[in-house]
Amino acid sequence: MQNMKFINIKSLLLVGFLSLFSCSKEFLELEPFQSVDLETAIETIEDYQAAVLGTYSGMQSSNYYGRYFVLVPDVMSDNVKQNSQANRAQLFSDFATNATDGIAAGMWNTIYNVIARANTVINAESDIPAAVQDDRDQLIGEAYAIRALAHFDLVRMFAQHYGYTDANSHEGIPIVTVFDKDSRPSRNTVAEVYSQVVSDFMQAISLLNQDPGSARISETAAKALLARVYLYMGNYSSAETLATEVIESGDYSLLSTDNYVDAWSSGNSSETMFEIAFSEVDNNGSDALGRMYIVEGYGDYLPAGDLLDLIPDDDVRWGLFKTDENLSGEYGTVRVDKYPNPSVQNNTPVIRLSEVYLIRAEARARTNDEAGAIADLDIIRMRALPDAAPTTASGQDLIDAILTERRIELMFEGQRLWDLMRTKQDLIRDNCTNSTCRVDYPDDRFIAPIPQAELDVNENMTQNPGF
Repeated sequence: MQNMKFINIKSLLLVGFLSLFSCSKEFLELEPFQSVDLETAIETIEDYQAAVLGTYSGMQSSNYYGRYFVLVPDVMSDNVKQNSQANRAQLFSDFATNATDGIAAGMWNTIYNVIARANTVINAESDIPAAVQDDRDQLIGEAYAIRALAHFDLVRMFAQHYGYTDANSHEGIPIVTVFDKDSRPSRNTVAEVYSQVVSDFMQAISLLNQDPGSARISETAAKALLARVYLYMGNYSSAETLATEVIESGDYSLLSTDNYVDAWSSGNSSETMFEIAFSEVDNNGSDALGRMYIVEGYGDYLPAGDLLDLIPDDDVRWGLFKTDENLSGEYGTVRVDKYPNPSVQNNTPVIRLSEVYLIRAEARARTNDEAGAIADLDIIRMRALPDAAPTTASGQDLIDAILTERRIELMFEGQRLWDLMRTKQDLIRDNCTNSTCRVDYPDDRFIAPIPQAELDVNENMTQNPGF
């Protein structure tokens, strides 16, 4: 990307969305794709539109929501086991990765590049006509939301969870809000990173004023993402409030039982608030997320037997698996089929209405609104299995039931590891095909190492313990 500064914003979409896949330099050395003088880089509303779309394009990378950022926390969890030929994310799955790992470096580099792109939009100074001010606010709001999400994703992947220390004073990741190629920042604390994430999401919500569709971030989608952040922070009151606003907005509706499985092939469903969209000409090809699971791809990873044991008979979500007669013994007989398209990459969901109901259910259960928690939980449970008996659990049993439902409903969407960490649970893999079948909480290996290449160029950067 040495020549990125010579790429004009307006030419970005003419060559398809700019790929990040070949980046090798670390983010502190990168120049953003439109790093010419900001006063000339973004002059018109069309420039803003191109820059924001270019920011979304970075999120398609196989190093981000296009594959590894979703895959890695799942293969590190108890939802997934390795097939015999697995050799891509195997070191993460076996809790044996190191500072020279290419996947860790790819995620670090790519996500910071997305932040650099968002910062260029946020910090642009331009004289935009009043007639398009609302459009400009919407686009800047999207950039704030992307920057918030990107920092949130980095701090989850490369730092221990919120609540790991009493004051969250443990090391997080560098907060980057301006582009400075000479900067060599140190790591902010996890408390500081989450504060920035919340601030950016709130700023985004104040600016977002349009519904741009599920491939971009709306005000309601930003509220849903912030509700997730609050849940991770243990701010259950705020999580419940925002989740309620999202649910009562009427902007999205849950899929029906009959339509649930088919919707995973088509994308853009009624309950998808924000997803990373792909098309026949704009996808990761053999590097697609789904190809890590399906037999037509690499088929490296399989559903864990103890996950399958949690899914009731006749549950509609059994339709998200596919029998493979070539599997047997410890590998079971089924494959993940949640991303089933063998040629065109399936869209990657980032936030769905189903999750928002489960966010509110957990927030309510943890603040003694058990009736409300049960109502939300059963909406998701009984959508999947209409004949299920209503939930009667209470106390910790109710919280456990909600976490179990999250495990099933959000399986293979990159959520399970984060739930284990934030609830301080041991990782226990039954019917284990990995070299590491148990990791007791807490453990240094629950997070990724800071890439060695980053340490080499920044004397202020520190490594995570254990690497």
